Amino acid sequence: LDYQKIVDSEDISALDREETEEEKELENDDFLSAVVGKHDHYQSSPLYHIYHTGINEMNKRVKGKNARHLRPEAWNVIRVMIDSIIVREGQRLNSKMVLLTIAIAGGPFLGLLGTVVGVMITFAVIAATGDVNINSIAPGIAAALLATVAGLAVAIPALFAYNYLLVQIKDITADMRVFSDEFLATLTE
Repeated sequence: LDYQKIVDSEDISALDREETEEEKELENDDFLSAVVGKHDHYQSSPLYHIYHTGINEMNKRVKGKNARHLRPEAWNVIRVMIDSIIVREGQRLNSKMVLLTIAIAGGPFLGLLGTVVGVMITFAVIAATGDVNINSIAPGIAAALLATVAGLAVAIPALFAYNYLLVQIKDITADMRVFSDEFLATLTE
């Protein structure tokens, strides 16, 4: 979301307007919608949610008056509503990160469990046959090593993905804070 376009616009609520007839006609044409864009192409952006909340809250309080005449309490309520959206967006962004932490923590333990079971099977085969040869112990050792590899194959990519996404979420959260401050400053002007 290019919020500089919003700030430079004469109408601060331009992105939150109803769709025009032209946009409604483009709605059914995927190619033209991709080229020209459409009204709801910002809908998945956390910055748009902040913007939308700010515009809605301001419009509730302005009701035909000039925004310059709003009391400081009204601006505080708008800030609180925007801050609550920032918290909700942060929660939404972090909501699936727990799956990666489970994979990171649980993958090696499942691999270790498989290793222990594979070694136990190997010892059971040795005890049952009373003979130690490569043909009797190879399947158990192979299964143990395969379980270890599988556990690590889950945990290592999950660790990289977790760290990458964590940095991205921190950047988005910082962008949301900066945007909300700049947006509120623009609204109060």
